[in-house]
Amino acid sequence: MRHHQAGQIDVAARIYRRIIELVPDHADAVHLMGLATRRHGQTNTALRLLLRALRLAPDMAEPRLNLGNLLRDHGSAAAAAAAAYRTAIATRPELAVVYENLGGLLRSQGHGAEAEAAYRRAIRLNPASTDGHNGLANVLQERDTLPAALAAYRRGLALEPTHMAACNNVGIALRGLRDASGMAWHRRAIRLDPFFAVAHSSLGLSLQEDGRLEDAARAQAHAIAIDPGFAGAYANHGNARLNQNRLDEAITGFRRATTIDPTSPDARRNLGMALLVGGCFEEGWREYEWRLRCKDAPTHASMPKPRWNGEPLNGRRILLHGEQGLGDALQFCRYVPLVAARNGRVILGLPAALQRVMAGLPGVERFVSGPLPTDAFDLHLPMLSLAEVFGTQMDTIPHRVPYLHAEPQTVARWGDRLSGLPGLKVGIVWAGSPTHGNDRNRSIGLAPFARLAAIPGVSLVSIQKGPTEGQA
Repeated sequence: MRHHQAGQIDVAARIYRRIIELVPDHADAVHLMGLATRRHGQTNTALRLLLRALRLAPDMAEPRLNLGNLLRDHGSAAAAAAAAYRTAIATRPELAVVYENLGGLLRSQGHGAEAEAAYRRAIRLNPASTDGHNGLANVLQERDTLPAALAAYRRGLALEPTHMAACNNVGIALRGLRDASGMAWHRRAIRLDPFFAVAHSSLGLSLQEDGRLEDAARAQAHAIAIDPGFAGAYANHGNARLNQNRLDEAITGFRRATTIDPTSPDARRNLGMALLVGGCFEEGWREYEWRLRCKDAPTHASMPKPRWNGEPLNGRRILLHGEQGLGDALQFCRYVPLVAARNGRVILGLPAALQRVMAGLPGVERFVSGPLPTDAFDLHLPMLSLAEVFGTQMDTIPHRVPYLHAEPQTVARWGDRLSGLPGLKVGIVWAGSPTHGNDRNRSIGLAPFARLAAIPGVSLVSIQKGPTEGQA
């Protein structure tokens, strides 16, 4: 065992093998031989040895723990791994490391609440476990309970101040809370290990959040130099370049990311966005469909009814539903008459705030702003997917305008109200949603309009809505 712990696996394996030759039913030796063979990459042999150890000593928890680890790392045996961990817990309920490993497995499967419970149990059993605190913090961060995650990271760092991953994760949590001090934690992680690629990439994201796009791109390039297989760093480099409108470099970064990880929804969505900005509509719309698989996709993006693919509707009812902001709905509702022209009965599912402005949209049979029974429609489609379904190119964007009309009585009322204002009347909006993750780049405040207001013969009219409308 001493040789094993010292990393002298070959020496340890010879000793285990000799013990097994002398005592074939020596459960500890069989178990440890299984661990040694696993270290050599002999997964099937390791599995047989661990199962043999359990047959020899069914009450031993450690072989069950290590069996769970082996099955977990196999990738396709998560359920069997969880069962092994739970059996180990039943055998030795005081073994904290089993709860930690079970928590990690549950987290990887997206079972956040169960993972949190497992980590909390591990911490109760062993409050001095850095891995327990950090594991709990990771789960809390993924569940967007960032203050609690920060507290858990700090408890782990109090036990092990040089834990570089925890330092980096503190920075990520602080960035999520829009606290600029997070950047210092990324730098601290890099000081602990200058070759920690993830920390360089995290620093790049914080720099991008701070508007320092060239520095952000440089940090991502550093991460890539350390780990050329780091798909996330290529994608993040692409994001920095996209924000600089350096489209060729952005597309190159996203393509590299998707080559390494073809199933990354964020990278493929962002590739689609870059292609669309560059006018590559066919591939751009296709790649942009990956947005529906992203973590921040709306919960109603997937529905129990079939998705419409552009075929004739033959009188069937189709629900076109919004998925992002009000502005996107206002842009893409231009496709509604085209859907109706395919003999579809269009149901528009959008926030109630849009009902009046959409009332005159040709082709809409019904407007709904809440949950709709599945028997009320036959097909569905997210509104932003209409462009891909119709194969939209630059010259085929629906442009029959206006496609939305204000209520005549409202037009008359506002005409009377504004008639006393002199000169050119200019409507202004200065802020988006304050909860939007990119609000700093979407909201400009009132100050920039001061110069416009000073131009003779111009009257500015606030059409701002939401929590900032009272600023005017």
